[in-house]
Amino acid sequence: MEAKRRVFYLLLPIFFLNGIGLLALSSASLMVINGVYLKKQVIAVALALFTCAIFAKIPLPWLFKRRTTLFLLAFVGALLVLIPGVGHATNGSRRWIHVPGFSIQVSEFAKIALIIWLAGYIRENEHYCTNFFKGFLKPLCICGTLAFWILCEPDYGTAFLMMGVVMIVLFLFGTYLRHLLLFLIIGGISFWGLVLLSPVRLRRITSFFNVEEHRFDATYQLWQGILCFASGGLYGSGIGLGRQKLSYLPEAHTDFIFPIIGEEFGGLFAIIVIFCFLSFAVLTLVFLHSKQDSFTRVLGFGAVLIITFQAIINMGVVTGCIPTKGIALPFISYGGSNLVAMYALVGLIVNCLCSEDTPDGADGYGVACREWLK
Repeated sequence: MEAKRRVFYLLLPIFFLNGIGLLALSSASLMVINGVYLKKQVIAVALALFTCAIFAKIPLPWLFKRRTTLFLLAFVGALLVLIPGVGHATNGSRRWIHVPGFSIQVSEFAKIALIIWLAGYIRENEHYCTNFFKGFLKPLCICGTLAFWILCEPDYGTAFLMMGVVMIVLFLFGTYLRHLLLFLIIGGISFWGLVLLSPVRLRRITSFFNVEEHRFDATYQLWQGILCFASGGLYGSGIGLGRQKLSYLPEAHTDFIFPIIGEEFGGLFAIIVIFCFLSFAVLTLVFLHSKQDSFTRVLGFGAVLIITFQAIINMGVVTGCIPTKGIALPFISYGGSNLVAMYALVGLIVNCLCSEDTPDGADGYGVACREWLK
């Protein structure tokens, strides 16, 4: 009964955010004929809830045994999306694979495979967590190979998110801070080098420091998003009554849907949305803290970090706190792949909360898996 109560407390803010997302999407996509975006999103919600139920019930020992297979599938998918004719390019980025009826954004599901593999690696090598090679460099390099191919799409935001979560998880479970600082210095220099090699991204960074001066070109989208919050005030202009979505704010139904909420629902309601993400993260971390099994804790911690950091990045971008990156707001932005992936992570969190601690050691975990497979 205690586990069910905890699950209820976690799912409540998620369902609230998803409901707000559908309401905001119906307004943000007002210019689209027949409300096609809203219809697709409703279908995606049904598929996402089904996926959430599957990941909430799938035995954790099975995931532990299949972690490498899942990681390799994500790696292959990240390579396939870069092949012309297989991967579909939009706005200069090749991130989607078309299948009959819909498109799959591979990087969204790569996040799930990444955290499952990392949780399994830490579970199997938990006695080496303070070791520089086995506890830090090896898992970082393996995860970095997957993030690298996502970076090549190019998708800087998702690659940054994935590696950020990996470093925080490694730090929480034993890696020394000096190891992380060394990587941050090297990674920061490398990332800045990639930015310098890309004129578009360099312009995006430089214009970020003077948004108003570039409001008619490089920072047009960000400037329009800021105007949404300004015109909405504390209480909003009313649902469906916002003006910025009327061909002023590009991508209002995807990455920049949070400003639409700020304009039509008001600044106070935008704070409530932030509080929902915050309460979900804090409650999850508190509930998972009592778990003894490291695979369960890492998996749950990693899942909530991915959801929370993605929300922080999106809201930071649309409010002008960090440079613009194409990353969706979980449970709210339009996009089936992101919604299904986020609900899959929620399912994993629910699974971790409801699962019983397994026998000590990786061998004991393998025994538990074999018992389930029988």
